[in-house]
Amino acid sequence: MSEQLGLREQHKRRTRDTINAAAMSLFFEHGYDSVTVADIARQAGVSVATVFNYFDTKEDLFFDEGDPLQAALVDAVRCCAPGDSVLLALRQQVLYQLTAGRTDADADEVARFHAAIVESPDLQRHEQHLQLERRQVLTRALAEALGADAPPLSAELAAAQYLAAEAVIGAELRSRLLRGQPLAHARAQLEPLIDQVFSTLRTGLGPMVRVGAPR
Repeated sequence: MSEQLGLREQHKRRTRDTINAAAMSLFFEHGYDSVTVADIARQAGVSVATVFNYFDTKEDLFFDEGDPLQAALVDAVRCCAPGDSVLLALRQQVLYQLTAGRTDADADEVARFHAAIVESPDLQRHEQHLQLERRQVLTRALAEALGADAPPLSAELAAAQYLAAEAVIGAELRSRLLRGQPLAHARAQLEPLIDQVFSTLRTGLGPMVRVGAPR
């Protein structure tokens, strides 16, 4: 029985991967908004109903790696040893999150992924929805890591600040990739910005005094 279950799970995994691969190929070739679920089903050799057995929405097909990436972010916090900096652990996650763990060998895929989001309002809205989910999950992980003695709302504020920092860095990465900069160069040139952003998170914004002559 266990062997049958194992084979069944392998078949389901292969079917899911086939559907996702077909979807991403079509999205990158024709643009996300121009592709229908029927197109994806036809490309994958399955029915539309089968597609929806594995993915609730078309957006879920595009952001299929959202759950694993969210889990990696939470694990980075939970795997911190007592006394270690959670902020440093999050800093080390940024580029992994923004490239879905892709290496420079997959640079074209990363660039096409970000370009598709820029071109589709539907994907931009879904990305914002995913950010709200990530904020809730990250807040819980940070609350657990920081402990009951942490100031009120510190975990929620830290989660919001990390995600804001990730968004700023992600916008710069996206801009560089859309200008045709190789991923390896973009990574290297983003490191000083990442250091600056996380230094600001560590030290705080300060009083933010307005410059210029008084009115």
